[in-house]
Amino acid sequence: MTSRPPRLTWSRPAREVRDGSPWFVASTGMLRAPWRLSVFVAAFVMAWVLSNSFLYPLLTLATSGLTTPPPLYPWLMLVATLAAIVIALRKVDEQEWSEMAAGAASWSASRLSRGFMLGALAIASTLALLLATGGAAFEATGAPGATTAWASTAVRAALLLAPAALWEELMFRGYLWRVAEQSGGPRTALVFTSVAFGLVHVLNPGANVRTLGLVMLAGVCLGVVRMITNSVPAAWLAHFAWNFVMAAVVHAPVSGLPFDAPGWQLVPRGPAWWSGGAWGPEGGVASALVLCSALGAYAVLTSRARTAHSSNIRAQSLATAPSGSR
Repeated sequence: MTSRPPRLTWSRPAREVRDGSPWFVASTGMLRAPWRLSVFVAAFVMAWVLSNSFLYPLLTLATSGLTTPPPLYPWLMLVATLAAIVIALRKVDEQEWSEMAAGAASWSASRLSRGFMLGALAIASTLALLLATGGAAFEATGAPGATTAWASTAVRAALLLAPAALWEELMFRGYLWRVAEQSGGPRTALVFTSVAFGLVHVLNPGANVRTLGLVMLAGVCLGVVRMITNSVPAAWLAHFAWNFVMAAVVHAPVSGLPFDAPGWQLVPRGPAWWSGGAWGPEGGVASALVLCSALGAYAVLTSRARTAHSSNIRAQSLATAPSGSR
């Protein structure tokens, strides 16, 4: 009788090693990253086609009686992403949602509020810098500015931005991050998902090298939020807060997409390379300065924490060492 093969683990318990060709299966027993990504993409495409064929007509019929039907595209993308993750993560990889930082614990109120506040603070700092330097200004639009009009605009923006940010975070900081992390570590995951996150915006109106580079930088920051909170939902709310403040509070474009502006709007001033121009406040150097400052602060705090941890370990070692060995 042969003995049972040993259980290999990542940072958390993984499934048992399976036999297979080294072209398909790594030494860890998991499918190699290209095949896992291929399964995910195939499942996503299949789910997208099915949701557009069957779910879209039903949702269109269900919302046809509304004065302003909600946008359906981000909801269909969310359905397709969830279906792809269920197939790739749960069925093929045989891992839990917690393995990609989306388990029940990652939805705690403390992590969600932390993510939302980080996103809101980042965009608020960007807007403050633009207003202080004359890179943007508020203008009256002449459109109705009553509370009901603003609330209606805010609700429509939330119905678009919340599912859009959620499917993007589940995909990039969720499953794709997990595959890249298991293949090459956290740094590989951070770089890979940030680049992919930027490239997915290439078809947005007004996209260019500068704006896509800034989206990639934003992806790095969202990846850091994921790392410090160990929560994809926290990254989702940071993403949502950033977009919602632009669309529903200051009435500015979001990644080149315009939104209704009841009563007022934020208008860019000066060169687009600073203000972001038609792409929105997130598309200029002002945004880059804020995001880079946040990353710099994170790097400093992380370095200090590591130094303090090393010092504590050394002090404990000296304290417990025999007197003759000191």
